[in-house]
Amino acid sequence: MTEENKTPTTNDERLAFLNAKTEQLASEQETELIADYDAALKEWKEKNAPYRVKFKGKIFDIPRNIPFNFSLFYLRYCIKKQDGKTLFVIPDDKQSEFIELMFGPDFLAALEGSGDIELNFVFEKLVPDIMDKWGYSVKSPKNG
Repeated sequence: MTEENKTPTTNDERLAFLNAKTEQLASEQETELIADYDAALKEWKEKNAPYRVKFKGKIFDIPRNIPFNFSLFYLRYCIKKQDGKTLFVIPDDKQSEFIELMFGPDFLAALEGSGDIELNFVFEKLVPDIMDKWGYSVKSPKNG
């Protein structure tokens, strides 16, 4: 008979046995009561990993979902109603802020440091592609 299966015979042995079993049960109950979100967080991070965009030889992370501050800016300055139609217009004086909020300051710096990128390329190709990824289907914005 092993030491574990040995029946306690003295009061001290019985008390030690009961204390050990109580600790084991308490530990098991505590483990059952813990809500473990580590796996859920890992899955969420993988599912919501940023889009990776290569532009001018650099990789930029674009948020998987529309950033809150960009969305406020977009709704405040870029959505206009005209003749019963909803237009996507980026005011001329807000273009840099729009790009920075959408793509990040490093992306804006890459654009500003490059002499061979036309603004129309950014607003006709990049902006609609990312907006589509965020679930906002837009045609090329008008400059206003």
